[in-house]
Amino acid sequence: MYREEEWRSLAGAAQHMDDDTQDLRAQWREGSLATGWAMPDDWWTPAVEQAIKAVNRGHGLTRACMALGDARARAGVGIAEGMTDLAALFRLLGGADPPLAALRSFATGWAEAGFAPIGELRCEDPLTGLVSVAYLRTRLAEIYREGTARLHCLVVVTVTVADTWERVAALLHVAALLREVFPLGDTLVRLGHDRAAALTTRPRTRRLRDAGVVEIVALPDRYRDALATLSLWT
Repeated sequence: MYREEEWRSLAGAAQHMDDDTQDLRAQWREGSLATGWAMPDDWWTPAVEQAIKAVNRGHGLTRACMALGDARARAGVGIAEGMTDLAALFRLLGGADPPLAALRSFATGWAEAGFAPIGELRCEDPLTGLVSVAYLRTRLAEIYREGTARLHCLVVVTVTVADTWERVAALLHVAALLREVFPLGDTLVRLGHDRAAALTTRPRTRRLRDAGVVEIVALPDRYRDALATLSLWT
């Protein structure tokens, strides 16, 4: 393992090997994919750029690794896969393993993002008892990493009542219907003030059609596109 003061020499190795940040990024990504990164389209994050700048400059790597751990956790990446990805960067610098301080910083960032919000991510919406959008994002990340996204869809019900209190009552009715129609562990979520949905492999809609406008939305090929779709509703 390397010490903090040795990171500057590692930075010099990185620049000697490849002065082009773009090439270093591409080589890091290629090395990560070769060692098991599961979702190629979602490898890049701004924290990747921060880590590359840190190794090139020879300082700030503690903060950069913490930011990378945070970003990986929020994207649903497990800590083992995230550390394997980090190791791919340090192999480019001529080392067998990342410095202990880098691993510790990555793990801290991952834990703070991955564990601290668990109660929040899993908590129910106080009005409907359905799960939050934040939890749905986490669930989507899981199924994309499992490679089962194409088996799932979102059954979205939109209530069309203008009056606030009537809309609340209609949304509560939709929530109750979703529990009846999807009783076997599907993810049931509130989407904004006038929508609720089920993430399911069994798109049942008949009993829902009297409660609002029903859409069956196939999940896109990429996780980031699924998040973009969610943003249209929330």
